[in-house]
Amino acid sequence: MAKAEVRCPVCGSTMLLGNGGNTVSELKDGIHYLIPETIRNENVSMETKTKARLDALKAVGIDIDKLNNLMQKDDSFKDIFEEDDPILNEIKKGGFVRNPELFRRWITAQTWSLICNKQSWTEAVRKRYNISYVFRQTKQELRLQIKLMNKGIENDHRYSFFSLDDMKDIFWNLASYNYSVKNEKFTSLRNAIMASKSRKELLDVISSCNWWFRNSEYYKPRRWLNSFKGAGAYYTLQNLIRTHGLVLPNCADMNESLKVVEDVYNSIMSYDAYQRRWDILMSLLVNAVHKTNFELKY
Repeated sequence: MAKAEVRCPVCGSTMLLGNGGNTVSELKDGIHYLIPETIRNENVSMETKTKARLDALKAVGIDIDKLNNLMQKDDSFKDIFEEDDPILNEIKKGGFVRNPELFRRWITAQTWSLICNKQSWTEAVRKRYNISYVFRQTKQELRLQIKLMNKGIENDHRYSFFSLDDMKDIFWNLASYNYSVKNEKFTSLRNAIMASKSRKELLDVISSCNWWFRNSEYYKPRRWLNSFKGAGAYYTLQNLIRTHGLVLPNCADMNESLKVVEDVYNSIMSYDAYQRRWDILMSLLVNAVHKTNFELKY
């Protein structure tokens, strides 16, 4: 391919096409993404790259005066927002803007890997994660739920998959592998766990002692398997449907597929916590993937 220098008619950037030029990637249908060398060069500082972007915007008549505040190393960026702007308030409180359309990509990646395993989902989980992981993951979930509640977020589905009763039962079972049943600390720890009236109380109880696990490395409490399965299935379905184009069997489009997922979720939630079978949601996921020959592409 011959070299050719091209000036972008929109931003005025000069780009060199061809071998050694500024062609970053080529997609199907011969479409290229072109990025000015100043921005693409890894040896150029972030300040210089930011200035290059602002200059490109200014060149096409966009007012960048307020955007310049973003380059300052102080809190002058707040001048962009109104004093009572909800986005600014959210940044002040939590340091980031929560996007309800993002659905826990990490647990989706885990679940997808597990359902693609030749073994059953449960067997794959038993072999991949040890008992220490169960403890760490449940404790982290407990902490995150406390943070969400402190922010006033009351209607989050993650409270359903790992409810307070679920987590109490999980830690109660894990205590059997932390102390000998003959140890007096065993009984007092279990009693304190079950007596917890809130997530904060439960976190204080399990943080009050050192946990170590003996024997049965691959033991998994039944309630943890159920909760982990429910969260994994629900958020994987949300991600695959919303961002990867999965349409459930007998559904016409994304909206109808999402409605089916919520209907199944609500049906399971109509039962008491101890009777909720999240494997139904997992069956919906696995069945949809197999029947549609779905392939996850990143």
